[in-house]
Amino acid sequence: MSSAPAQALQPRQKPSPSKTSSSQPLLEEILNLLSNVMFPVVVFLLWAVATTIGTIVDQNQPEQHYYDFYPMPIANAIVRLHLTNVFHSVPYISLVVLLLLSMSVCTFRRVIPKRFPKDRAVPIRNFGLHATMNAASATAGANDAVAAYLRSKGFTLRNQIIDGAHWLFGDKQKWARYGVLVAHLGFTVIAFGVFLGWLRGFSGQIVIFKGETVAVAPANVHLTLDNFIATFVPVQTPAGPTYQAQKFQSNVTFTSPSGGLTSANILVNHPHITPSGVYFYQASYNYAGNLLVTRNGKVVGLGGAGGRLNPQDALFLPGTSRAIEYGTLLGPTDPSQTPAGVPLPKQDEYALWVFHDNIPTTNRPTLLPIGATMDVGDGYKVKALPPTPSTGLTYRYDPGQSWVALGCLVLVTGFVMALFFVPVKLYAKVVADSTGSIVEVAATTTKGNAIYEDEFASLTEGLRHAVAGDRGTEPDAPQVKVYA
Repeated sequence: MSSAPAQALQPRQKPSPSKTSSSQPLLEEILNLLSNVMFPVVVFLLWAVATTIGTIVDQNQPEQHYYDFYPMPIANAIVRLHLTNVFHSVPYISLVVLLLLSMSVCTFRRVIPKRFPKDRAVPIRNFGLHATMNAASATAGANDAVAAYLRSKGFTLRNQIIDGAHWLFGDKQKWARYGVLVAHLGFTVIAFGVFLGWLRGFSGQIVIFKGETVAVAPANVHLTLDNFIATFVPVQTPAGPTYQAQKFQSNVTFTSPSGGLTSANILVNHPHITPSGVYFYQASYNYAGNLLVTRNGKVVGLGGAGGRLNPQDALFLPGTSRAIEYGTLLGPTDPSQTPAGVPLPKQDEYALWVFHDNIPTTNRPTLLPIGATMDVGDGYKVKALPPTPSTGLTYRYDPGQSWVALGCLVLVTGFVMALFFVPVKLYAKVVADSTGSIVEVAATTTKGNAIYEDEFASLTEGLRHAVAGDRGTEPDAPQVKVYA
């Protein structure tokens, strides 16, 4: 007996899949996901949300800054979600990389094949815009007549003979088909600028008092505040006049590691740019309180008494239960601190609170003019010295800024090319007929048929007259049929 039936009853062993066959579907799935229209849309929306958050939320500030300026729940969310440095975070850069990768895959798998169809023989009647007409001459003559007419209408033509038929493939405003690719290139340039800024850029802020020198390590310079100037203008309100800063500027000196000195005047909305490309902006200002504390005629050194008292700063007097709290500066040096409706003092004075056993010794702050001395008890006296101006400067270095600007220009150019111009791809087929030739013509655009319907009707009507010859006057001459 043959063993073939027995062998047929045995189950077949499945061949083990090779590495190539198992990895190919996975790669194809990844490419399909990246080229799916919804994937870049979702990534772009996430990127837009992250960009909006980074624009609205103050960046690169100390944690306390967010608790001072935002409600507690929002400050907690900003700090815990690490939204203090959005543009330089790994998730933000990852979104940009994903978007670039998706756009690259979409470009080669979808955009290029759709926007740049190959020249090939296709059924003319499959197009939404198509027409058929008779030509009086043979195929060669009809082909020349069609080519001459289409060139007169601005088409760039390519001629082929396929299966005995003359084919003409034409393009008009073909350069507009590159609009989407140009837009993709623009976003790529923007992403490169963002990445370059993330890689090499930096930003920060400093507060510096008059006469002080601070090191700005990222910018590799030392900065000295030589002077600070502010001017104010009165503004009438229902409660009375108030004062707003009209102009304030910092006169500073930059010292480079080589010892070179550069003087600069930094004004609001007029940043100073160092030779290395670091921007310094005038952001804020302050006039710090300056108090001299003595006890029994001897100067007492206290923290904060060196001319740098900010509002609500307190000086605790050693050996006593007394304290002095600095309120604010009132007077012509900084009239913006004077409440609306309160007459502006003719000379600068400090608003101070004196506490004894944590209880204010007066029911209102004591106004101490500059140069005057006040006895606060237990042998302590306080003398008001001229305020110390300070300035708040922010600095920023972004080597990718010019690339981002160039990318925006390229992006807008691509959108203009894609949205405001209509590229046309035209197919014309000339075949022999018993009485001459038959001409079939079709057209397609990247924006659908409706936008080119009227132009195509006019084009085919002129083409019919160009190839009809004497037959165009016959009563039974075939008419052009246009289908949309």
